[in-house]
Amino acid sequence: MRRIGLLISLLVAVLAMSACESESNVQTAAHHDQKAIKQSMIKSLGSKKKQDFQTLSNDMQLAVVFSSMIYVSEMFDYGIGNPEYFIRSSMTEEEADIAKKNLESIKLENGRLKKQNREAFAMLQKTRNQEKSRNENQQLKDNRDTFFEITGSMIALINQVTPKNAKQTRKQLDQLKKQYTKYNAESISLMNGIVKKQGADKESFERHLEALLQKQSGQTVLSEVY
Repeated sequence: MRRIGLLISLLVAVLAMSACESESNVQTAAHHDQKAIKQSMIKSLGSKKKQDFQTLSNDMQLAVVFSSMIYVSEMFDYGIGNPEYFIRSSMTEEEADIAKKNLESIKLENGRLKKQNREAFAMLQKTRNQEKSRNENQQLKDNRDTFFEITGSMIALINQVTPKNAKQTRKQLDQLKKQYTKYNAESISLMNGIVKKQGADKESFERHLEALLQKQSGQTVLSEVY
């Protein structure tokens, strides 16, 4: 399925860039420990009893928060990217209907995904070292707010496409796609900056993040902490 933003693998790769600077023996140890850590974290957050967010390590707290935000971005990649792919400068009525039909899923999920992002940000404000990254936290919030304004505009454009306005719609979507990608990339940098500012264990954070991204179906991770 088509995506219009950055792939999750790109985000993980960017967040992992600093880990490449570590000594080789540390990397080797991390590699051997990765499977055990994934299983441990999945088992822990997968239990029926909710986990106290405040008792989690700082690197785990940030992994929980950011894995949820990343999931939201990925759902918009799919939900908008699929119908956007069908928008052409010249379209038939049938093609316009197909694009709109493919938009239905994200229209239904739009509110829930925005709520999930708000809840994730509220959790970010509760992380152990959040005072150290107060400015970056606010920058991330502003970034995400703008991101949702852009997605809202893209959804509205696709939802009203017709053969008559297809050319103009395509032109506007091309401009919005550039902004969409820009703010997605900025959110990655801001997340990376928050991890650094809060002094979290970078390698541990990355392993937790990867495990949670493989595990979660969105709201699942946030619903397992309080």
